[in-house]
Amino acid sequence: MKYVFLSLLAGTLLNSAVLAQPGDPTLAARVLDVTVVANAPPGGPGDKLWKMFDDAVTEQSQGRIELSMLVHGQIGGDDLVIQAIRRGRGQVGIVGESGFAQVVPEVSVLNMPYLFDGPEELDFVVDGFVTPAIKELSAEANLEFFQWVEIGWMNIYAKAPLLSPDDTQNYRLRALPYDTSQAFLSAVGADVIHLSFPDVIPGLQTGLIDGGESSTLMYARAGLYQEAPHLTLTRHAYAFAGLLANKAWLDNLEPADRAVMTSTFPDQQFVRKDTRDSLLVELETAEQEGVIVHRLDDSALAPWIDRARATHPDLIARIGGDAQRIYDLVQEGKEVYAARENGGDGEE
Repeated sequence: MKYVFLSLLAGTLLNSAVLAQPGDPTLAARVLDVTVVANAPPGGPGDKLWKMFDDAVTEQSQGRIELSMLVHGQIGGDDLVIQAIRRGRGQVGIVGESGFAQVVPEVSVLNMPYLFDGPEELDFVVDGFVTPAIKELSAEANLEFFQWVEIGWMNIYAKAPLLSPDDTQNYRLRALPYDTSQAFLSAVGADVIHLSFPDVIPGLQTGLIDGGESSTLMYARAGLYQEAPHLTLTRHAYAFAGLLANKAWLDNLEPADRAVMTSTFPDQQFVRKDTRDSLLVELETAEQEGVIVHRLDDSALAPWIDRARATHPDLIARIGGDAQRIYDLVQEGKEVYAARENGGDGEE
């Protein structure tokens, strides 16, 4: 696997994809260079997935397809990753919500606070009701949507315990750079601060912020716990990234190459289990290193949920596009799931 870190070399790779031409008699002897882009933290669960992907592509193509991996933010954040894929400078990549939503804004619906009641319901609804619609909307934007790559539940970290919305009143919390995060923190009464990620730790150190919203992985791997040791498991939203490809590029591949590129990344079920298992380990390790984890029961969660769900109508309007349709699909899926759980239609 070629992890490329030098900016000059990265720039060269981003502009050097060799496309196989259908019917080319020299196809078997040619090398297809594919640039893979993402903004994943080094050492995270994604590294194992990229290694599995690279190994599978090499094996199935008998070494004819070569992947150049720019997956640790070498080209920038998700906003630049999505543009690289759309313009064909990177052919395949994983893009978080802030980037994906630039071209398919409806994906932000999935990150609305307390949209889902638990992981089993979430899996059922996303897989069976939402994903087909997202694939359709992605195709309209020249993106081939392969699958979700889960990031996990979002929680609140802080210098002090924040156990209810009463504790977050006027508390300086850093929002993530999208509407759903800002709406949630505003709904629970926080003093919402907008801050770029590199400024988060200095902001905690200087008192510009006293906490924020984060996934477990970023909280642990970025060292936020060293400045804000309280982690409240609000689990108010579930973060997703998308595995995407440039659709025009993919459609132009020889069938055999297309089959390799669409079948070799670890599948949805494997990624889901691997991510959730990894996050349990991250949380356990964080506690061992001194993080104070606050687990909320249903009664403690109720006031968070009541305030947060009130943001849904406004968020649908702000997201625009087909947000209402995606939201309705979620509600439909939740109803079907509830009926099955109550014995209406048997097992999932």
